[in-house]
Amino acid sequence: METIKNYLDAMFRNLPQTEKVLRAKSELFQMMEDKYTELIREGKTENEAVGTIISEFGNLEDLSADLGIADVFKTTKEENINRRKIGFEEAAKYLEASKKAGILTGLGTLFCICCVIPPILADVFNKADSLGATGLFAFIGIGVVLFILSGIIMEDFKYLKNENCILDSVAADLITKQKHDYTSSYSVTLSIGILLCVLCCIPPIIFDNKGILEELSPVLLFVFIGVGVLLITLSNTIKTSYESLLNLGNKTLNKNGTSTPSAGKKGNTEYKNPTIQFIMDIFWPTVACIYLCVSFITGSWGVTWIIWPIAACLLAILRAAFKDEAVQK
Repeated sequence: METIKNYLDAMFRNLPQTEKVLRAKSELFQMMEDKYTELIREGKTENEAVGTIISEFGNLEDLSADLGIADVFKTTKEENINRRKIGFEEAAKYLEASKKAGILTGLGTLFCICCVIPPILADVFNKADSLGATGLFAFIGIGVVLFILSGIIMEDFKYLKNENCILDSVAADLITKQKHDYTSSYSVTLSIGILLCVLCCIPPIIFDNKGILEELSPVLLFVFIGVGVLLITLSNTIKTSYESLLNLGNKTLNKNGTSTPSAGKKGNTEYKNPTIQFIMDIFWPTVACIYLCVSFITGSWGVTWIIWPIAACLLAILRAAFKDEAVQK
């Protein structure tokens, strides 16, 4: 039955995943399953049964009327004629670029989170405050540069969002397999990242009242958080890149050239203007840096929490101001 499931997925891959289409897919699978059981009872081998089912139910165009999706099939077929076909080599380049961009974004976030380390070290070793401040802004500057480089790497693949594209059948099958193979790596990487963020409080606890180690423990705290966020960012970027490729067929373009998801699909908000997109991407990491810097410099942890609700209000204002630039992925 696994072969039949995979074949059915391939048949419906380029159709919009609406409730109507999913219901038709479920009905067709039930028909295939019943036929398979019948053929096996008649003494057919598994390969013979699968071959018969594919021969009988393999043409979705002929079955679309009976399944109630003739209109959807016709519309999608017409749209696909004008779509740009993406082969496996092209898709592989996109995946590689996404991985590099994910690493740069994660490192950028790491530097932003760890920007408070230079002031901490300057204080511990009695160095000039100006040296610590210089290190702080240097870390933030490196982080921003890495964010920009990440955006530049992905610039060559903007057409995937701005044009009607679709994976060819060979590429779709290979990408689906790669995504499946990546699932275990994703789970491990994400789990380690989350674990590091959770365990960030361990160094201050175990080095309590240990002299200079106690003073240096905040450094390890931020390193734990930074590396954890790096791993979380990287794992999610790679996972999202697979999903973006496999969902190309579920996107159409408006007359103004912006992309919108097919009916029944909701996506993430993105922005046509790359500068606005960059601002929104680094918004929360920047807020986190500001919060940590202000909290450590002032020591007023009981007050600085107000930064978070203020940031949430500011984000709502930005989204309202940039709503004309927003598109749904």
